Amino acid sequence: MRASAALTHRVTLIPGDGIGPEVTAAARLALEATGVAIEWDVQRAGAEALAECASALPDALVESVRERGAALKGPVATPSGSGFASVNVALREALELHTGVRPAQALAGSPASFPALDVVVTRMLPGDLYAGIEYAAGEPAAEQIRRLVAASSGERIPADAGISLKPISATEAETATRTALAWAAGAGRQRVTIVHKAAVMRATDGLFLRTARAVGEREFPQLTLDERSVDAVCHDLVIGRELDVLLAPMLYGDVLSDLCAGMAGGLGLAPGVNLGERCAVFEAVHGTAPRLAGADRANPLAMIRCGAMLLRHLGENGAADRVEGAVAAVLAEGRTLTYDMRSGRDSGGAAGTRAVAEAVAARVAR
Repeated sequence: MRASAALTHRVTLIPGDGIGPEVTAAARLALEATGVAIEWDVQRAGAEALAECASALPDALVESVRERGAALKGPVATPSGSGFASVNVALREALELHTGVRPAQALAGSPASFPALDVVVTRMLPGDLYAGIEYAAGEPAAEQIRRLVAASSGERIPADAGISLKPISATEAETATRTALAWAAGAGRQRVTIVHKAAVMRATDGLFLRTARAVGEREFPQLTLDERSVDAVCHDLVIGRELDVLLAPMLYGDVLSDLCAGMAGGLGLAPGVNLGERCAVFEAVHGTAPRLAGADRANPLAMIRCGAMLLRHLGENGAADRVEGAVAAVLAEGRTLTYDMRSGRDSGGAAGTRAVAEAVAARVAR
């Protein structure tokens, strides 16, 4: 094991729900194999935290990340349609995280359908349809909106329609664009495609497009900017047209990142980070996968790759290179892989979560 500089990095660790504790433990094993000194502050979130302290997002967790400035976070469960509100969205709001970055790169040895894929999806986190401003059909607020729309535009919203609002702020779009383009430039990327549906949603997507284009042209002349509708981007991805960095509002970015992850070999390989002015939260694209929880079957490589992104964020570029190289080597070797990385997703002879983590850590420590 090669030791890093004497500096000890203070990082919040959020194990999360489902497979979260297993994959975050795997990432911790790989990161500690680098010799980089990390002091972990373990904090609970989600269903477990709700049961223990009556809050799915405890104040102590938020304060820990604010104080340390960086967190490695496992997936957190949010029940569909009921229960507590999304912890992921609430945490982003509490920490003022405004820009998501999700790289999708096909690696040798992965079951990638598009082995040449190397694209990064960046997205504006606040607002859009994820703002959670919704009104059920028939409730008084929905009726007020129906009357307002009818009076102001003449358009009729059916009485039995639920309504979700899609706010997109020029200020928030400018901040997210600046952060995304700075990340792209720092990573040596050349071209950024602004993703939108401005021909249909002029007031929202049109605003996003105009704002992103203005920031790019004014502040990042070294980058080539283009723009494309979200449906055209999906088409271009699956026919193999080369794309570099995609910049999108929240919803499109969420959908595109899952699409790109699948093309690059699956969610089990897909890392990501949510960035703010003072904090960064590193988390895999995948969810809690409750059917795999506690079974030592979950793929830890996405979370380990999040750990490599965390190391780079901390200025430990050499250690990050070693972790990324170890992941690539274990994949290419093909002997110690979880079932989802095997041909036909065959469980026979597949390795467990811990075994994969140990294989990566062993290569890191060489």
